Amino acid sequence: MTRPSRSLHLRAVGAVLAAALVLAACASGDDPTQDAAPAGPPVPDRTYETFDGDQTSLPAFAGEPLVVNFWASWCPPCIAEMPEFEQVHLARQDEVRFIGLNTQDNREQAERLREDTGVTYDLGLDPDGALFADFEVIGMPSTYFVDAQGAIVHRHAGILSEQQLHDLIDEHLVDGQVG
Repeated sequence: MTRPSRSLHLRAVGAVLAAALVLAACASGDDPTQDAAPAGPPVPDRTYETFDGDQTSLPAFAGEPLVVNFWASWCPPCIAEMPEFEQVHLARQDEVRFIGLNTQDNREQAERLREDTGVTYDLGLDPDGALFADFEVIGMPSTYFVDAQGAIVHRHAGILSEQQLHDLIDEHLVDGQVG
């Protein structure tokens, strides 16, 4: 090939590749008529007892975005963040449900801590750490953000401030939610 024809050939190949990429991007675009696949692993389906004595599971809250927080009375950072979780719960209870799972703890101490902190969001018991293991928790406290379809969309190990909690809810459950 001569110089001008090789250049023309390369431009034609480039144009064909560009067109193929554009078509592929258009074909893979979001179709609002189709259900979106879960953004993460499904929330574990294990029954637990609430502080009120009822039996439930996290999938029972399908259709509601969840903030699931693992805590214990023996965990100072857990105790420190509970009042801030309560403030965000009160401010956002129409948008997202808060569930605190007390894990591997003494029930009486957990009840006393609930009274001392005044939390009003849903609390459950995980005395043997089964849910803790199901969620593959690596540190305490740990907070999981679960979308309305029941997928874990974000995990946070460590203490959260009121503002961080608002920001993570906005990012992962409210503003970013499909539907």
